[in-house]
Amino acid sequence: QEDLTPLLLDGQNRLRVVAANDLAQTTAQARLRFGVLHGIYGLLTHELVDWLRGFIGERSAIEIGAGHGQLAAALGITATDNRQQEEPAVRAHYAALGQPTVRYGNHVQKLDAMAAVAQYRPQVVIASWVTHLFQPERPGLGGSTSGVDEEAVIRACDAYVLIGNTHVHRNKSIWSLPHELITPDWLYSRAVNGSPDFIAVWRRS
Repeated sequence: QEDLTPLLLDGQNRLRVVAANDLAQTTAQARLRFGVLHGIYGLLTHELVDWLRGFIGERSAIEIGAGHGQLAAALGITATDNRQQEEPAVRAHYAALGQPTVRYGNHVQKLDAMAAVAQYRPQVVIASWVTHLFQPERPGLGGSTSGVDEEAVIRACDAYVLIGNTHVHRNKSIWSLPHELITPDWLYSRAVNGSPDFIAVWRRS
C-alpha cells in the first residue's frame, strides 16, 4: 500500500503544498488512507494556492474552519477555527471511531466563524471542507450544531470561497443562493466517491 506521508507531511508533521502533478500519480485510496490517518480532508496544491492568491488580490482575507492552518499559512492570511476537536468529549467520540482528531496549527486562532468575521471584517472568507450549521427546520440537510452559519458569512463579506467535494457537500443550503462553481483538475482531497472536488464563490448581493 502506498504511503503518502513522506510526500505530504514535512518534518514537523505539517501538510505540505505540492504540485498537482505529484498527486496525479497517487490513487484515491492512498489519499483516503492518508487523510483518515492524519485527520486531513482537503489536500494542498501549488495550483490551488496560486488560484486563491489571484482571487484575493489586494483584498483582506481570513480562513475559517482552518484546522491545521496550512492553507492560510501558504496564503499569508489569518487562520481561525473553533478548535472543537480539542474538547475531551469530541476527542473521545473520534477515539471511539478509531479516527484521529485534527492537529490544529499553533497559529490557528480559537474563534468560531462569525466571531472571526466580526473581529477581522475581511473582504474575502476562505473555507475548506467546513461543516455547515444544522438547521432544525431542515434536518435532511444534516450539518452540525457547531457548524458554520454560511448564509451569515456570505452576508458579512464581499466573497465567500468554499473548497470541497460535490458529493460530500451536496446538502449545503447555500447552493440555492447565486454562486460560481469550478471543478479544476488540480484539486485533490480524501474523497473516494468519484465526484469532482470544487471551488465555489458566493458574493454578497
